[in-house]
Amino acid sequence: MAEINPPAWMQAGSYPARTDRLTISSLLSYPGFLVDESTPTRIRQGVKPSYQQQQLKVRAAPTPNMTVIVSAGFCFVDNHDSGGLGTYVCVNDADRTLTVQPAGGAGQYRKDAVVASVYDAESAGSVSEWRLEVIQGTYAASAGAAARPSLPPNCALLADLSIGPSQTSIAAGNIADVRNFSVAAGGILPVPSGSAPNRLHPGQVLYLTNSDKFVYGKQDGTTADMVPKSTAWTAITLAGAWAGTGLAGDVAPCARITQDGSIELGGTMRGVAVNAGGNAAVGTIPAALIPSLAYLVRGVGATGITSNYVRITIDPTSGAISLTNGITALTSTTWVHLDGIVGRAY
Repeated sequence: MAEINPPAWMQAGSYPARTDRLTISSLLSYPGFLVDESTPTRIRQGVKPSYQQQQLKVRAAPTPNMTVIVSAGFCFVDNHDSGGLGTYVCVNDADRTLTVQPAGGAGQYRKDAVVASVYDAESAGSVSEWRLEVIQGTYAASAGAAARPSLPPNCALLADLSIGPSQTSIAAGNIADVRNFSVAAGGILPVPSGSAPNRLHPGQVLYLTNSDKFVYGKQDGTTADMVPKSTAWTAITLAGAWAGTGLAGDVAPCARITQDGSIELGGTMRGVAVNAGGNAAVGTIPAALIPSLAYLVRGVGATGITSNYVRITIDPTSGAISLTNGITALTSTTWVHLDGIVGRAY
């Protein structure tokens, strides 16, 4: 198969519905997985994103029973009967109640799946429609052994339902939301990091819903954070008798990598006497931050002695923090302030 003719919307042209479906496919986002690359007309199928992701969301009945409710919304379903058959737009314009088959007896567990399925007689079978439906799973001896059932070839998965022995109702805790979302080409795709596409086209942007950050695809095939975030403050491993002051309002010594790629120290400590001009080992920055260091970091910290300052140095190889005292000796009760010490990390 090569050129598909006539192209969509050509004056006086005549073409099958497949051509219009492929027009829809051309406007939707790249799937981003290796398995789809052998079929270049594939798209990332799924539900249209919405405020708090309510479209085609599966929920329990107000008074739980053996039904579930699927909310209104749009979804895009690719034809997987054969490559290059295009994308269906499926619309549900009101809540739809679906019946779940009765539970099994003692020791019988199963996992059912709620799907938006497309059946097209052009490529398989004799039915031409789409439907919301519950696909019943097979029974297993435990909840952990229950597996998702085989699904129709052309469907978007919406939810998994956990069904236990003699269960008589589907509550919110039995419903696992497993919707994928689909956006137009160039749109920002909301997706958990655990199921994010790993082969993004250059410039393709994801919003990782579980970590609240944006990543984008690079020309070399890798990804990068679009808006880097500072890491969480993490405690410094202190050496010798160094310790936090324990005073109200004081924070124990800690470190983080900032949004612009610098390392920042914070907190207040005391516990070691250091002669004027003397040196002392302070401790080590958190192990997780050491790989971010590419440069020797130096900064100046205040002390509890007027006009006396210390120089703080971080070794980029080991993460070791050392202190060089200023003109006045420190006693074991003199505090050393680390807040505001920032150095280039990478």
